[in-house]
Amino acid sequence: MSEGAADNKSAGVGSVLSDARQRQGLSVADVARQLKLRVRQIEALEADDYKSLPRITFVRGFIRNYAKLLQIDAEPLLKPTEHLLPTPQVPEAEPGVAEIPTASDKKNTWRSYAIFVLFAALGVMFLGFEWYREQAAPRPKPVPVAVKPPKSKPPVMQVTPQPAIPAIPAIPASPIVPSDTPPPEQISEAKPVAQQIRSGEIRLEFDQESWVEITDKNGKTVFSQISPAGSIQTVRGHPPFSLVLGNAVGVRLIYNDKPVDLQPYTKVDVARMTLE
Repeated sequence: MSEGAADNKSAGVGSVLSDARQRQGLSVADVARQLKLRVRQIEALEADDYKSLPRITFVRGFIRNYAKLLQIDAEPLLKPTEHLLPTPQVPEAEPGVAEIPTASDKKNTWRSYAIFVLFAALGVMFLGFEWYREQAAPRPKPVPVAVKPPKSKPPVMQVTPQPAIPAIPAIPASPIVPSDTPPPEQISEAKPVAQQIRSGEIRLEFDQESWVEITDKNGKTVFSQISPAGSIQTVRGHPPFSLVLGNAVGVRLIYNDKPVDLQPYTKVDVARMTLE
C-alpha cells in the first residue's frame, strides 16, 4: 500500500482528538502533562503526522490513552491505523540446520552456575553465623529497679464492746489480766495487709513498629503483640518480668514511672532483660 493511501485512511483521527480536547477546555500542554508525553508528540498526533512519532505500535497506544483521557471510544480511532501495522514474517527454517552450542557457550554456562552456587553458599554461611552469634550471646543481667510499695489505707479497726461481767456476791471477783492477743475482729482485718502481693507497671511508648513479649514471675505471658508506631501500651503484673523487644531502638520503656535505657541490653535490634 502506498504512503499516500495510508495517509488518506488515517486522516481525521487527529482532528477528532483535537476537537474533543478543545470542547473540554484542555490545552496541548495539559494533555501532554497528563499523558506524560512531549508537547510536540501531542501536536504530531493531532496532525496525523505519524512519521514524527515512534513505531506505529506506540502510536496506537498514544491514541488509546488520549481517547481514554478525553472519555471517547478509542476503537473507531484505531481502525484507520491497522493498515500501518507491519505484516509479521515467519522465517522459513532450513532443513537439517541446527544451532550447535560452542565450547565458549558451555564455559559461560558453567561459570554462571558456579557463581550462583558460590553466592548461595556464602548466604547460607552468613545466616548460620548470625544464628550462632545470637545463640552464643550472653543473656542480659536483671535490671535492679527500686519498686515503690503501693500506698494502702490502714484498715479500720472495729472494737465490739465487751458485756459487763455481773458481780457474784459469794465469790470475790478476781482481777482481770489484760491479754496480748488482739480481738478476732482485729485479726481478720489485719490479714489482708499481710497477704498483699507486690505488683509493677510497665509503660511502652512506640516511636516505630515493634514486637514485644512480656512474662511475669510465674512464666505467664501477660503481653505479646506487634504494636504500631505512635501507640502506647501499659502492662501491670507481678514482677520479676522477662521482656523481649524487637526493633528496640523504636521503643521507650518506663517501669514504675522510671525510664529504662534499652541500649545496654540490645543485640541486633532485639533487647532482652528482666525487671525486678
